[in-house]
Amino acid sequence: LLGDGKLLKQVLQAGDSEGLRPEPGDRVQVHYSCRLASASELLDDSRGRGCPSSFVLGQGEVILGWEHALPSMRRGERAALTVHPDLAFGEAGCAGGAVPSTRKCKAPEEANLHFELELLEVQRGGGQHCGAWDQLSEEERLLEASRCKEEGNAQFKAGQAREAAEAYRRALQLLGQEDLEATGTSSRDDADSAWSDVLRQDSRQKLALACRLNLCQCLLKLEQHVLASQQASAALKLEPGNAKALYRRGLALVGQGQYQQAKADLLEAARKEPRNAEIRAQLQECQKRLQDASDMQKQAYGGFFGQGGAHKEAGSREASLRL
Repeated sequence: LLGDGKLLKQVLQAGDSEGLRPEPGDRVQVHYSCRLASASELLDDSRGRGCPSSFVLGQGEVILGWEHALPSMRRGERAALTVHPDLAFGEAGCAGGAVPSTRKCKAPEEANLHFELELLEVQRGGGQHCGAWDQLSEEERLLEASRCKEEGNAQFKAGQAREAAEAYRRALQLLGQEDLEATGTSSRDDADSAWSDVLRQDSRQKLALACRLNLCQCLLKLEQHVLASQQASAALKLEPGNAKALYRRGLALVGQGQYQQAKADLLEAARKEPRNAEIRAQLQECQKRLQDASDMQKQAYGGFFGQGGAHKEAGSREASLRL
């Protein structure tokens, strides 16, 4: 990355192609593992601890290797880094000698470190909107999540669907439901125990529902239909039978070509809101696409069997002539 061989990077998993790249002053959240480049034993592993690292880039909170590598990454990217001691812990070493001092090595490269670094989140301006998540009280998390939601609403109205989606994701992270798109499951059950106050639990659930629905809308706008259907399903877990969630999941399924499943969702949404003209219109469009798909399938099979029948009839005539 620097042209001198002291910082090598290999992309293991590409991130969001249009996602934010962190800049100095941005707060980032990462998962990482660390080992000596010459050994296989892990020295540190944030995933093993279940605790990602959060810091402001450019403030000297982490090693120089990370400071230089992170601006080249996008949200969701996972990369392997080989870091020279000059960009890590230098002559001092660390961890009680687990990372050796370069003075004790026959060659400085023996103290090279190998990291696997995954960029989970980027917040512009040092996290002014959402702060240090793990240090906030329940009340502070609710307030900050609500602020993130309002920020997302304003961005969506301004036509900035991608930025709005990031704001809703930050809000969900504050509410303990951030891992859905990474794992396909919601962290709601694990996080509920941390919200002991009944009133705050109720407020959290309502806010999370709104953010899930709004994030789903952003993803529909971005034509990310699989992710949109996941968010709608998560919203339905928070409030079974929610008409907006059913409607938006139906749209996401239409976008995936799953017309039969989409029809079921749109029908249920129409039953719950019979006067909603938009739902009825989308239901009619879904039924039309389903019928078109059925007609095309019949034509395909009909043509196949028709050709078979024609060949059989021609064969019979030929046999008769021979007789």
